[in-house]
Amino acid sequence: MSLLDIVQQHLGPEQIQQISQHLGTDPATTSNAIQAALPMIVGGMAHTAQQPGGSSAIQNAVEAHGGGGILDSLGGLGGLAGMLGGNTNSSSTGGGLLGSILGQHTATVQNSVQTASGLESSKVTALLAMLAPIVMAALAQHQAAQGSTGTSGGLGGLLQQAAAAAQQNSGSSSPIGGMLGQILGKLQ
Repeated sequence: MSLLDIVQQHLGPEQIQQISQHLGTDPATTSNAIQAALPMIVGGMAHTAQQPGGSSAIQNAVEAHGGGGILDSLGGLGGLAGMLGGNTNSSSTGGGLLGSILGQHTATVQNSVQTASGLESSKVTALLAMLAPIVMAALAQHQAAQGSTGTSGGLGGLLQQAAAAAQQNSGSSSPIGGMLGQILGKLQ
């Protein structure tokens, strides 16, 4: 199972409805925004992992935010609503996490998701802040599942593979596929 599959299996209709209510958008718009955001987050993380100190920054974020409880709690009592707690401020935990995992691509990812989804900037920022800890938890789960088999290239390799798969699934002619290609094209 891919990294994005792990995230998406935990973001069903109930969770999308909760995110929609939190953002003040309809579920279809929210779902489209999530579909645009997830590959962009992974692509930005893949690029950050290739920078000096980037892989360790992401690994530290995975260890800090990747506790198994986040994914399990999404469908449980209180679900995502308990995680959201009414805070859409970009300086919240998720917002600070975004800067550490996306580095120089934070604005690129935000602008790309805004373009693809039509959400206003503040809602995109809030959505990304909500998704970042979920992606970290999925990454922790994916790393644990890889176990001793590992992935060629470690964390950076795993993220590059996930981002390349997302780009292939998006298609290079789609807005997200093209923007993701721009980020991935900068990988060495």
